[in-house]
Amino acid sequence: MVEQRKKIDCATIIEYTVRMKGTEVGKVGKAVLGQREGSALTIGQHVLRSKIVVAPMVGITDAPFRTLAEELGAGMVTTEMVSSEALVRNIPAALDKIDITPLPIPTAAQIMGASPEAMAEASQICVARGADIIDVNLGCPVRKIVNQGAGACLARDISRAAAVFEAIVSAVDVPVTAKIRTGWDEDSLIAPELAAALEKVGVAAVTVHGRSRAQGYRGLARWDIIRKVKERVAIPVLGNGDVMDGPSLAERWTDSGLDGIAIARGVVGNFWFLRQAVEQVDHGTEIPMAPFAERVQLARRHVRRLLDYYGEHKASKVGKKYLAWTIKGCAHAARLRTSLQEATTGSEMERIFDDVLESGEATSGWFQPTFISGEG
Repeated sequence: MVEQRKKIDCATIIEYTVRMKGTEVGKVGKAVLGQREGSALTIGQHVLRSKIVVAPMVGITDAPFRTLAEELGAGMVTTEMVSSEALVRNIPAALDKIDITPLPIPTAAQIMGASPEAMAEASQICVARGADIIDVNLGCPVRKIVNQGAGACLARDISRAAAVFEAIVSAVDVPVTAKIRTGWDEDSLIAPELAAALEKVGVAAVTVHGRSRAQGYRGLARWDIIRKVKERVAIPVLGNGDVMDGPSLAERWTDSGLDGIAIARGVVGNFWFLRQAVEQVDHGTEIPMAPFAERVQLARRHVRRLLDYYGEHKASKVGKKYLAWTIKGCAHAARLRTSLQEATTGSEMERIFDDVLESGEATSGWFQPTFISGEG
């Protein structure tokens, strides 16, 4: 049994991964914390192996991140949010975001925009590039997105949002889902009404971030509103917001009636939490936080994936934020930060990881970064 293990190492991670890949979906046993026994999360034709999925995050959920999330047991992964207009215009940077590596779990492509025609065409482009699901962002609170009439702004007009989704559903043969917020502000918490309208035009599932656009990422997520969405619709509803560790997951999942949990910021800087969440929700097993050295090795594994995918020049830039978060959780951080600023090659980043392991964990404990960009 997992709880009898005194040490959790990379070999154990692989063992978990093999067990997850060999699990027959729908026969995973009892879902913990008061949820329905044997009930798999199903989105369209996709029966997910786990009720834990990874929400899209700009600058985070690229192809290397998604492959690692799959290995750690996620039921579904999603690309970074991408503009429908940019896809239609064949902007290379936008197309790069939907470079979808085939995985044994569904990969959703998240698009944003306000034009039914452009959104429909962009969804077709995503499917042609390998997307198993089209996810539409109706929650991004960033002013640049809102000013385009997209993201959280589109969600304010339920009939207009429904028209956009109807165009997408008609354009593709894969499931279409939505990521929404509770509403624009506390005076317009229209998420239940919005979800009901989207269900009528064929949306297959809805993920609800429990904050309004006015809140941004401040304050507490309103899981009572998320539950009201579930009471209003028959399609799967996933909850999102403030799921940062085992206790917060248990508090929000217990007897919620929801179909799944979309983890975002909780996994940033702590990949192991994804593994913990999968075990906790799908198998009723609470596993401890991995030792410092194993968490560092997971971060190192991720940076190696970045190097393989992007090449040394870009990976040395993209990977620095992950290394910086790792360094903040160890002793002698100031000296290591200086080394990181100067690192431009994969071998230099490898040496920093070696130094991190030699320095050991800081007395303040593992660092949990505050990530507030691009999660709708």
